[in-house]
Amino acid sequence: MVKRRSVTEAQKKAAGQAAKKLLIAHPLFQRSQHVACYFGQQDEFDCNPIIQEIWRLEKKCYLPALSTQEKCLDFIVYQSDDPLRLNFYNIPEPENNEKIAADKLNLVIVPLIAFDLQLHRLGMGGGYYDRTFAFKQKGKTYNDKPYLLGLGYELQHVSVLPTDPWDVLLDGILTEEKLLGGER
Repeated sequence: MVKRRSVTEAQKKAAGQAAKKLLIAHPLFQRSQHVACYFGQQDEFDCNPIIQEIWRLEKKCYLPALSTQEKCLDFIVYQSDDPLRLNFYNIPEPENNEKIAADKLNLVIVPLIAFDLQLHRLGMGGGYYDRTFAFKQKGKTYNDKPYLLGLGYELQHVSVLPTDPWDVLLDGILTEEKLLGGER
């Protein structure tokens, strides 16, 4: 079992700014026009500094929304003045219906509560990201798009995570200290 570690509000704010600087300097982000983020819950990393930068650079930002089909996610356009509603898990989602297909996104910032250097992630346990991006699994026709970038605190790094056959590997990991993973 992976032990959850808490982060103070001051650490969250500093980490968010540091991760944003690393990400926006990377060619992967610079090339990406359709970027999905999330609203962090509990011990998940705060994406708000990255969302602000997406808007500032006039890229399209998307947030996940619970889909009624097969417990997957839809990705909905999110602009600064868009109204939000709380979903079943009390996570804010955009109220509009302007969606993009998951395989049309360039970059997806994925929440996690633990990660290892083999690019495995542990999320909150619902399996929504794994089901949504199952088309990326090895053994199927591999699709390199979108790039799945896990976002977490360096203290959430563990040596090895337990895995299941349906787990979808990340393409990279971003922390407040570094961006790891292959570039496409």
